[in-house]
Amino acid sequence: MTPLAFPKPPSRKSEKRAARQVRRTQIALIRRKVGQRDRRCRVCGEGFGYGELTPEMHELTSRARLRGRPPEEIFNMTNCVMLHRRCHREVTERRVSLAPVDPAQGANGSLEVQKARHD
Repeated sequence: MTPLAFPKPPSRKSEKRAARQVRRTQIALIRRKVGQRDRRCRVCGEGFGYGELTPEMHELTSRARLRGRPPEEIFNMTNCVMLHRRCHREVTERRVSLAPVDPAQGANGSLEVQKARHD
């Protein structure tokens, strides 16, 4: 058998595995940094503990809106905040909205927290 003139490219499966690993690494890095910055929930201001007070990371601009972008654009310090589990549920169920006061600073600056009005 004759050797190939050029090497076989990596399989699609191995490329996807590598991409997932890069994403997981970026998420872990940002979760750690955001946890150091946000020692309290950005919605209610209480410290973190156990159960309903467990910290969870939330993206101000959703992953769905940023689909197809590199993980560094989705998971970064200007887009991510730490919230209590119960506050995170309130935000994802759209009972509370979060918006940066200064869009240039994003989550690094102050956030405007608004409760949804139920008429």
